[in-house]
Amino acid sequence: MESIWDFFIRKKGFSYLLIIAIIAFGLYTVVIIPKESAPEIQVPVAIVTTIFPGASAVDVERLVTNKIESGLQNLSNLSKVTSNSGEGFSSVVVEFDASADVEESIREVRDEVDRIKNELPSDTEDPVVSEVDFVNQPIQSISISSDLPAPEFIALIDRVSDELEQVSGVSSVTVSGIPEREVQVIVSKEKLLTFGLSLNEVTQAIASSNSSVPIGNIESGGINYSVEFKGKISSTSEVQNIVIKTVRGEPVYVKDVAQVSDGVSESKTFSRISINGSPSRQAATLSIFKQSGGDITRIADRVLIKIDSLKESVLQDEEVLVFFDTGDYVKKDLKNLSATAFQAILLVMVVLLIALGWREALIAGFAIPMSFLLGFIGLYYSGNTINFISLFSLILAVGILVDSAIVITEAVHSRLKEHSDRTKAAKETVHEFHWPLTSGTMTTIAVFAPLFLISGVTGEFISSIPFTLIFVLLASLFVALAIVPIVSSKFLNENADSKFNDKRDKYTQKLTNWYRGKLGSLVNNRDKQKKFFRIMAALFVISIALVFTGIVEVIFFPQEDIEYIYIEVEEEIGTPLLNTDLAIRSVEEYLYDEEDIESFVTTVGAGSMFGSGSSGSNIANVTIVLKDDRKQSSSDIVRHIQDEVDALRGFDVRVSEPNDGPPVGKPIVIKFFGDDLDTLSEVSKTAKSVLSEVGGAEGIVSSASEDITQFSLYVKKEELSRVGLTPVSLAGTIRTSIQGTTATVIKNSEGDIDVVVKLDVNSDYVRPEETDTISIDDIRQLQVNTPSGVVLVGSVVDVNTERSNINISHEDGRRLVSVSADLASGYNANKVLASFRENMTDLPDGVEMSIGGESEETNTAFREMGLSLIAGIILVIAILVLQFNSYRQVLFIVIIIPLSLIGVLFGLAIFDKALSFPSLMGFIALSGIVVNNAIILIDVINSLRKESPKKYINKAIIDGAVSRLRPILLTTLTTVIGMIPLTYASDLWSPLAFAVIFGLAFSSVVTLFLIPILYSRWPGV
Repeated sequence: MESIWDFFIRKKGFSYLLIIAIIAFGLYTVVIIPKESAPEIQVPVAIVTTIFPGASAVDVERLVTNKIESGLQNLSNLSKVTSNSGEGFSSVVVEFDASADVEESIREVRDEVDRIKNELPSDTEDPVVSEVDFVNQPIQSISISSDLPAPEFIALIDRVSDELEQVSGVSSVTVSGIPEREVQVIVSKEKLLTFGLSLNEVTQAIASSNSSVPIGNIESGGINYSVEFKGKISSTSEVQNIVIKTVRGEPVYVKDVAQVSDGVSESKTFSRISINGSPSRQAATLSIFKQSGGDITRIADRVLIKIDSLKESVLQDEEVLVFFDTGDYVKKDLKNLSATAFQAILLVMVVLLIALGWREALIAGFAIPMSFLLGFIGLYYSGNTINFISLFSLILAVGILVDSAIVITEAVHSRLKEHSDRTKAAKETVHEFHWPLTSGTMTTIAVFAPLFLISGVTGEFISSIPFTLIFVLLASLFVALAIVPIVSSKFLNENADSKFNDKRDKYTQKLTNWYRGKLGSLVNNRDKQKKFFRIMAALFVISIALVFTGIVEVIFFPQEDIEYIYIEVEEEIGTPLLNTDLAIRSVEEYLYDEEDIESFVTTVGAGSMFGSGSSGSNIANVTIVLKDDRKQSSSDIVRHIQDEVDALRGFDVRVSEPNDGPPVGKPIVIKFFGDDLDTLSEVSKTAKSVLSEVGGAEGIVSSASEDITQFSLYVKKEELSRVGLTPVSLAGTIRTSIQGTTATVIKNSEGDIDVVVKLDVNSDYVRPEETDTISIDDIRQLQVNTPSGVVLVGSVVDVNTERSNINISHEDGRRLVSVSADLASGYNANKVLASFRENMTDLPDGVEMSIGGESEETNTAFREMGLSLIAGIILVIAILVLQFNSYRQVLFIVIIIPLSLIGVLFGLAIFDKALSFPSLMGFIALSGIVVNNAIILIDVINSLRKESPKKYINKAIIDGAVSRLRPILLTTLTTVIGMIPLTYASDLWSPLAFAVIFGLAFSSVVTLFLIPILYSRWPGV
């Protein structure tokens, strides 16, 4: 191994070329490596959707959902199966382990569903399997406001959407907030009766009139000609002139029995925007999706350039708001974290300048960018991207990777004082330190490598941390042993006399003498050693107690101040869209005068993409963009607005902000499993009440929908059979009459336009969507053509009023309802749930409770991180045993790891930081760092004992420890100072920085005294 590193010193010409190549290729990689806002998390999830027209939720559950769930239970790598059964539809969500192959998992689902569909009722439509792509999230959301009439506005948005889809790197653009273009055919009841026609005949006539098919080829005059039948409807005006039937020799056209209008569909959602407190205006929202693997910053920039060009043409009179732009956020993250990294490097070099000199500082500092460039090359070719996780990892690495370079530079620096032969000094340094540095780097890598074992979304989310650190640490080892020695041998000189050098040496000598004296008094005094052990034990117990007493709280991921928040409004089930709009408008009134709000986008008919993501006429949301120069944090603004809107009554209002960290759902999720739906519904109401009383939870939501009143039509089978109808044909006629049906689709240059046929059940309608504003008696009076003549619907059905479940949810085949909530500021999920358990004591027979959400994810992640830490320590032990061939000395080194927890927990308590996923990451990083000092210390003591076997052991211990004092303090100080910029760069990662700073500072001091004490008491052979 030593000869490999000597090669680079001997072949300096080659080494210099290698340095240039690394710099050039590394910089090229930095430019081309894809940049993301967050790691791409690919979790295989499939949704099986089945339509069962006219079936109740209970029938859908029994006849469809249960069969599909049962068939899917034995798939490989299956994580969880959940479902929702509603009126006329079944949705089964199949989630696989995060490590499963996406394409293979989806294929297995499709194969199994193809087998199951033959067991489903004949009236069901074929199940559709769709893939959920968590990676394919919108990178930008753009709202366009206009006063144009609806058809013109739709045409404008379609044109803008088409233009944006042509942008390089954009995969698709979705539009929300506006209706779609539609041809509405409102058939008159009276005219159908006059001409003796049925509604089905009108629908069939329109459908059969829109057909273009190839006929074949003919040969004429020795030439082949293709023949194609042209029966396609090319314009909306042609619909009214379609012939339905010939009555008494005269054609009956669609226009004879129906009013045909070229308009828009009934609005399912609509949007509006407000900028700088102005009244909200009609708007459409476009969501931009990027192609997989594309650089998010470049694609987002191209979209903005295209928008700017459109503002000079088709959008010159319209108002455009880009209210969500991950490309901009990524650039800000890159800028902020790059500045943080630069500050860390600068601070490290200042320390080295003071401790070693300017040449030594530049050489050791040079190792940082060289290691980064090599690390970038490794990241790029391993398929990783630059995102805020990998950027954070690079900053974490700043203080770690320079350690090896410091040891080498300091050793060459010291040897040049002994002799002036630079090459010899470099070779001697590499000879002495290549094994300790290699094993030290390997131990640091060993504690990060098991992080790949963490499962689920969290494991996928943090996987770039071990990737990045492993690449950078290996790069730093190569740089320290191959590049730093030749650079040192070229540029370092034996120290010239100067006042600064003299003063530095003077203080260094004072520190060395103080340490020698203190260490000597400990090593040679057993009573002082026992006292030292008792102090360490007491501090360890007290530090652990900080967690159990709640002084140091436990959370999953801390919340960071962000640039946008959202509000969700939920009315009672069945509330019309216009009524929900009135509710959200009352919320908007509170927002106009908020000084920290720059703009907001309201969408009625859908939940927020950051929140529930659900849709329905009873749901609305507001996405709020906050000002950059605001006075309050996003969390403070959330609490303030929530307090304001709590005064509103009659509907639920939830003000929230997107959570940092991996997407793990709500902080609090409580699930209840059972068989009886009514019992589960009552339990969920009780749980909501208890959760609100214990405090700490806000935005409490139950998945158990309130029962609704429905009219049930029960077929009189004998009467129906007598008139020659089937239940399916009758249900289809009634559905078309009320809901309408799409007879055909016109495809032309304007896009796809649905032709919808419905009956004027409400003959007094003004707008097409008002035709279903009717009573149940109007349905009874509907006339249906049969082979036996015209009959009334009321003569073949009985009508009952019933209570009905809107939906029924399952998880792994069991019925459940869930109660979820966000955390109020200053509260801890574990504490809130503990209080909930104490008060939620009496569960009905047959009902089981399960706690999920952040608490479940926290426990799982912490448990798996604990296992990965144990695995890492085992790897560290294996490496150390390989180096020292002594279990005793390995134990001396490893005992430093738990003792470093004292510094971690006291540091978190002092700065009021929680024990979170990032701070636990800091402890894992620390576990690989703190052993390095002990490795070098024991290695030096062993070397001194070998060189002078007869030397008094305590003398060898003290001499070895004193000789390593300066490099240990330097590596500790540079790592600690390198972490300081991270403490204020991000609320999300500052707990990790504090954990490393305090854990390393404490453990380094302990190492300098504990290792010599342990070695002196149990020196071994």
